[in-house]
Amino acid sequence: MSAPLNSNAFVKLKTAWLIAIPAVIMLPLGSVLAATTAPPATSNLGRTELLLAQESITETVLYFETASRAVRIYRRGSDLFMNLYNRRTDVVEVNSTPAELVPSTRDQTVYKNSLGEVDRMARVTIRGEAELEIVAADGEVILSEPGSSTVVGVPSGETDFQGNNFAPGTGAIVLASRYANLRQSPNGGSNVITTVPRREFVDVLDRVGSLRDGFIWYQVLYNGQTGWVRGDLLQPT
Repeated sequence: MSAPLNSNAFVKLKTAWLIAIPAVIMLPLGSVLAATTAPPATSNLGRTELLLAQESITETVLYFETASRAVRIYRRGSDLFMNLYNRRTDVVEVNSTPAELVPSTRDQTVYKNSLGEVDRMARVTIRGEAELEIVAADGEVILSEPGSSTVVGVPSGETDFQGNNFAPGTGAIVLASRYANLRQSPNGGSNVITTVPRREFVDVLDRVGSLRDGFIWYQVLYNGQTGWVRGDLLQPT
C-alpha cells in the first residue's frame, strides 16, 4: 500500500511543469497572461518552490502516488503532458513531456508517455483504481505499482462529484459561513495553509475531483499563497 498523499510530491510535479513555462502567477489571474517571471517562493521546509503558472488554461487530468513515484497527467489546450516524480530519490524523471490517450477497455483510461527507451503508462479504472507501469523497449516490465490518493479531471457540466463546477481561469468568492480552509492538497485531511474569510475573492488555477471524498477541489491563489479549497465553498464571479 502506498503512503498517503504527499503534498511535497504534488508541488514537485507542479514545479516540474513550471520549468517549461515563463509566466509565474504572482498577479491577479486576469493579468497573468502578460506576466513576467517573478521570484520563487520559499517553503517552510527550506526548499525553493515556484508558484503555479499558466500561459493558458491548464487542468490536471489525473494525479496519483505509488510506493515510489508520483504521476501527473495534465492538459494544456488540446495537448496532454506527463510529469513523473521519484519520491525516493527526489528526482523529477519526466518533465512536461507529451502524453497520449491510448485505446483501452471500457472500464479504464490509459495515458502513455514515451521518453527514451521506455514507455510509461498511467492507468485509472472507473472504480478509481490507479496503476503506473514502466515498460522497456523489449517488453520487459521495469515497474508496476498500484496508486492511491487519486484525483481526476472534472469535465464542465454535470458531474457525479459534489460542489460547484466551473472551469479554472476565473475568479471566485468564498461562500463558507465564516471562512474556508486553504489546504496543501485536494483532500479534507491535508494540512491547512491559512483560512480565507467569507466573501473574499480568490483566483482559480486548477480543478480536480477527489475520489477519496467525492468533492470537486479547486487550486486557488489567495494573498500570494496557493492551496486547495473544496468546491462547495466557492462560487465563480
